[in-house]
Amino acid sequence: MMVEQASDGTPGTPGGPLAHIPLFERLDPVEQTALFHLMQREAAAANKTICWHGDRGESLYVISRGRVAVVVPSVQGDQLMVDTLGPGGFFGEISLLDGGPRTATVRALEDTELLVLGQDDFQAFLRQRPDAAIDILAEMGHRHRKTTDALRGMTNPNVAFEMTRAGWWQRISDVIAMVAASRWFTLFHIVWFGGWMLVNSAARQGVLPAAWAVDPYPFQLLTMIVSLEAIFLSIFVLVSQNRQSEKDRISIDLDHQVNVKAQTEIAEIARRLDRIEGMLAPPPKS
Repeated sequence: MMVEQASDGTPGTPGGPLAHIPLFERLDPVEQTALFHLMQREAAAANKTICWHGDRGESLYVISRGRVAVVVPSVQGDQLMVDTLGPGGFFGEISLLDGGPRTATVRALEDTELLVLGQDDFQAFLRQRPDAAIDILAEMGHRHRKTTDALRGMTNPNVAFEMTRAGWWQRISDVIAMVAASRWFTLFHIVWFGGWMLVNSAARQGVLPAAWAVDPYPFQLLTMIVSLEAIFLSIFVLVSQNRQSEKDRISIDLDHQVNVKAQTEIAEIARRLDRIEGMLAPPPKS
């Protein structure tokens, strides 16, 4: 990538050269200009990888021209595109603050021009202008609040699945499967089958009127009714089980994603603790 000092020709708004960048839009024009002069200009050709996932990050990238793709590796090793950024977009702000590893790979989709702000220059800028640090933190807090509100507004995936995939047939199947699994359903059939056999046997023996013996032993009519009921019940239960299996699969996928995210966060915390331990360790005695 070609690197040169940034000039004032970067597209911006009348408020300042960085007013089109959300992270710096709260800064006044003087602060934006001072920060802009600390940036270096880089050019990335189409399909050029700008930064790799896991690399140590010490700079913020602002897109002046062109487009980039943000991709992350999946558990299976595939590269999943999570976002595309155009002019005014930026990436690497997390690494700019903590110097940790990159959380994604960024690749240029076309010939792209970038403005790069190094971590040392950024920290020196904040030391000289502490008010700017407050503005940047306020913007980051605003973005965090928006993310939190978006997460609160997310629909439970099982509820969304229920709303989009549950037709009248699925709802009827769920109700029938739920009723068939109840104890009252079993008790009803015990009373029905026992009463049916008792009445027909008693009518056949003359204890009850002979006209009541509509299905004498071996109760062929009852056998046919029970067989038809079992066939239809099995169909309804299978439909309901298939829907429940899809719900369980969604829950398992979400649990897996949460576990992977937790593993990544724990590994990052471990790396930070290692750095802190290295900083606090006493120097070796000569």
